[in-house]
Amino acid sequence: MFPVSLSISIIKIGRITGLTFVVLLLSFFIVGFAEAQEAGVSITPATIEETLDPGVSNDYKLTVENLDNNPQKFYLFTRNISGVKEGGVPIFAKDDLEKTGYELSDWITLSAAEIDIPGHGKAGVSYTINVPENASPGSHFGGVFISVDPPKMESSGAAVGYQVANIISIRVSGEAIEKASIRQFSTSKYLYGSQNVEFSVRIENAGNVLVRPAGPLEVFNMLGNEVGTIQFNEGRAGVFPNDTREFSDIKWEGDSVGFGRYEAVLSASYGDSGAKKTMSSTVTFWILPMNIIGPALGILAFILLVAFVVVRLYIRRSLAHLNQGRRMVRSRKKGSSATLLVVVVMLTVTALFLIVLLALFA
Repeated sequence: MFPVSLSISIIKIGRITGLTFVVLLLSFFIVGFAEAQEAGVSITPATIEETLDPGVSNDYKLTVENLDNNPQKFYLFTRNISGVKEGGVPIFAKDDLEKTGYELSDWITLSAAEIDIPGHGKAGVSYTINVPENASPGSHFGGVFISVDPPKMESSGAAVGYQVANIISIRVSGEAIEKASIRQFSTSKYLYGSQNVEFSVRIENAGNVLVRPAGPLEVFNMLGNEVGTIQFNEGRAGVFPNDTREFSDIKWEGDSVGFGRYEAVLSASYGDSGAKKTMSSTVTFWILPMNIIGPALGILAFILLVAFVVVRLYIRRSLAHLNQGRRMVRSRKKGSSATLLVVVVMLTVTALFLIVLLALFA
């Protein structure tokens, strides 16, 4: 058996060793996490938009950069785009989905299916777009993908990695149908306490080309005066053919307190230069600053109560001077006169109160 002092020393050494192991283990994971955070790939240009004729071939080139410290093999493949999600994130179509007529991936021929890039290095990749003779007029969408996993693994759902894509929009010459409409224009709520209003817009594209609706969103107060203007879709986000896109997080902040009924008018235009089309929609909402109206209503109620009491006291004193014999006859006349007087006073005070509010906040 070890001496007591030796046992204590062994225990201390064991604790120190265990602590050192934990520290080393945490350091390993932290370093590994930091290295993983540095991993990535970028691609330029991020988007390509062009108009091509049927039967035409055109060559393009993109640059792939390895953002990792270590060399990496990247795989290239193409995919179609079926739409966009909120925030402009593209929705890439799966191979088993029904064709929409706006596909593009079959037209793209890549110069390489995989490339090796050293750490923080770059490599160029060329590809050709061959537009078929019978290509349907309008916009076609797709992308060139860069991934750290082979396309077969990616399609099977077994891949764990990251991807970036070069977004391509090719408009085929021919009869273009530009037809968009505002399906919904609304506010987040009907009643606001200040001039801080949020709008949302849903645009439907029933044509065969990509549209980028944009225009002014004007706000008018209850007197018909314009009190604010913001630009809708200033970033020129597009709406895909046969698709509906929602634009949210549209905010208007006024420079005053605000009071009463307001009206917002959205006028968005789209289409080629020289053939612009405009669509418009209107929504109404109310602004009632309760932090001001609440105390004001309390004051109004107090004034009406005081007016009612004063009028009643005045009538009673007037009736007290009447003769006993005439009191019954005149009490009826005075009673109706008293009620009418109270109503007139209350209506007058209420009207003055509303006029003051309108003058201050509208």
